[in-house]
Amino acid sequence: MRNRIIYLLIILLTFGMHQVFGQATLREAQRQTELLNYNEAISLYEKAFEKKESLLAAKGLAESYRQLNNYQFAESWYAKVVQIDGHEPIDVFYYAEALRNNSKYTEAKEWYQKYQQEAGTEALPNTNKLIASCDSAHNWMLKPVNFTFRLDTSLNTAESDWGAVPYKNGIVFTSDRILNANYMKENRFLFFNANNNLKKSYYGWTGLPYLKLFYAEKEGNGWKEPQLFSGNLNGEFHNGPATFSKNGKEVFFTRTRGITNSKSYTDDKKKRKDYTIKLELYFSKYDETTNSWSDPQPFAYNSPLEYSVSDACFSPDGNFLYFASDMPGGAGQSDLYYCKRLNDGSWDKPINMTTLNTAGNERFPSFDNNNYLYYASNGRGGMGGLDVYVTQYKVGADQWSAPKNVGYPVNTPQDDFNLVFNEDGKSGYLSSNRSGGKGMDDIYQFVKKDLKFRLEGTVVNKKTGQPIGNAVVTLYNQNSNTNIKASTNEIGAFAFNLDENTDYSITAEKTNFITSRKDSLSTKGYEESKTLYAKLALNIDSIELNKGIRLDNIYYDFDKWSIRKDATQELNRLVQVMNDNPTMVIELGSHTDSRGSDSYNLQLSQKRAESAVAYIVSKGIDQKRITAKGYGETKPVNHCVNGTKCSDAEFQLNRRTEFAIIRY
Repeated sequence: MRNRIIYLLIILLTFGMHQVFGQATLREAQRQTELLNYNEAISLYEKAFEKKESLLAAKGLAESYRQLNNYQFAESWYAKVVQIDGHEPIDVFYYAEALRNNSKYTEAKEWYQKYQQEAGTEALPNTNKLIASCDSAHNWMLKPVNFTFRLDTSLNTAESDWGAVPYKNGIVFTSDRILNANYMKENRFLFFNANNNLKKSYYGWTGLPYLKLFYAEKEGNGWKEPQLFSGNLNGEFHNGPATFSKNGKEVFFTRTRGITNSKSYTDDKKKRKDYTIKLELYFSKYDETTNSWSDPQPFAYNSPLEYSVSDACFSPDGNFLYFASDMPGGAGQSDLYYCKRLNDGSWDKPINMTTLNTAGNERFPSFDNNNYLYYASNGRGGMGGLDVYVTQYKVGADQWSAPKNVGYPVNTPQDDFNLVFNEDGKSGYLSSNRSGGKGMDDIYQFVKKDLKFRLEGTVVNKKTGQPIGNAVVTLYNQNSNTNIKASTNEIGAFAFNLDENTDYSITAEKTNFITSRKDSLSTKGYEESKTLYAKLALNIDSIELNKGIRLDNIYYDFDKWSIRKDATQELNRLVQVMNDNPTMVIELGSHTDSRGSDSYNLQLSQKRAESAVAYIVSKGIDQKRITAKGYGETKPVNHCVNGTKCSDAEFQLNRRTEFAIIRY
């Protein structure tokens, strides 16, 4: 009796310690979230979720991934959150947002509507606009505009590179790239306190260097190594983006400063905070005698303690300056304004461009050589994030035309902004944090052109053969490192315009289905004058958790567990499946037939499973996403158990390798 009581106490203490550990991990995850240290929070929330699959842990993971703009993982975790009792209506809204960010507009629309039902009168006022935008975005994807994009990996970094404008024989852009090889060794924790103190060595929010202006010169079809642009234009805090006059001798650019003497700026004691900074515009002129830029001077309408002024551009004739600001009296979070240049070279008072502004953000104005004004906005219910719009000034009517969404693939579910044309009016640069890039923001080169090739295909269910509607199909351009997307219609059909002499790969995905891929699609070898029509069927499997999916051609030598060369092809396909489905967590199981002892078969199958897992991990798959399990002869697929006479073919059916999806 005494031993039994001790045994029960040990169990209770162990369970209690396990529970306390899980709660402590969860508390620390929440603390890291409060510090906006989301990467650290994610690993802690994952540990807490493994201990106990709670709403708090799942929601913490979903929100952390949302804050990091990791849309695939945010969707995966919010899908779990909205199925757990006790979730809030805003969780449903964020799930809809994640679906929209992943181009799943039809599903996003359904969940926005569910959010309205759950939130009732408390629903966000822009929800109807978001629902309508799902229909518009779906239609834009079906009718893409003739822009082709190229992501130059030699120009972009893993950090943010954006705001490119033509200058001389290259571009000037802004970036927080790391120049010092020892930079990552610094202690880069985030610092937050009441005074918003700044660190001069790095920006606390991102832990990266401050944005600087860079110049990259063209070299053939590529670029020379980008260099810091003009030392006296780059201040110690943020710098950029920039805009140049037509003759290249005048520049306006955005800058931030650290303010330590706020008393000299305001008599309002509530506004006297050291290091409070707002965006400001500065200008400089190029001195040809000294071959240098003059010391930057502040724009007349800066107000660093009151509001921000940024994102300047000149009108084509140089007589007007356009910019963005959140100064009082605007329509939204930031509005577009313009100033007229006076005879003495100064600028007249800012005028709000009321017909273009919304309750959201209007940013990054620019002109093409036909006097069309392009700008970015997130206040018009576009494809998602910032979208690029175009308008033209009608002289006779003395007003701007109704803004028009430029369309897909200029715009995507993410932020697309700072569209700038070269002098030819057909090519230029776009900044975007769209999926498939190299860094947080990337610079894309674009060309407007007539496309001559077309791809048509269908997406079907692998098991039933039935077409799958509203699947998201992604076409990867292997030449330009870019991708475009389309949705299938009700009969599972999709279509793309293609470039000539280009290699592609293509994937199809849909919620609760395994993403499918087809490589080696190409337009090479076709005459430019021809139009290519190709039929393509992609098969995708529906996801059933904890159900084995057989891998073919995974064979082992007798009494061995090392991976044979002929097995690597099938394992490589599994690696591709896991790469295409980054939220998938699997168990890889190995099975034997009934010949041999039960214990020996169990050990052999475990070693074989571990060997296969080791191979997959060696190909770059995170160890946390895959576990090995040897089942020996415990799960036969037929009647061939101990003592049963079977043919070699029947025994072979039980010698198999499978993977089961544990979490998706």
